[in-house]
Amino acid sequence: MLNPAAPDELAAVAAEVGLGEPASPDLVAEVARFHAGMIRGGGADAALGRYCRGVLAPVLRRLVAAESDLAALRWAVARHIAAADQGEDPAPREVLDAAARAGIDLRADIETAAAVLEAESYAAAFG
Repeated sequence: MLNPAAPDELAAVAAEVGLGEPASPDLVAEVARFHAGMIRGGGADAALGRYCRGVLAPVLRRLVAAESDLAALRWAVARHIAAADQGEDPAPREVLDAAARAGIDLRADIETAAAVLEAESYAAAFG
């Protein structure tokens, strides 16, 4: 299981890497390929240094963004469950609203999940 970073740890990493755009998924995949090549012995230390100067900060920014989103979602879900455990009747919309306040747009994910549920229901009904 992932050991979530604390907000102060994320802030420290973000401060170290500075401002800029997080890496795209393609860049993360490129880093993985480069790493695999280095493990196989295909690269010199100088090449690694140049590569790290160019792409390591954006990859770290993506990590900080992903960890921050994860922390926000974990908090929203935990708060929702705690409220239910205390006898409240929280609406699922509250989790969605908390995610939106944290800058996490789940609309596309919800639409996809609804389509999957509909397809599963259809498959169950008509086998």
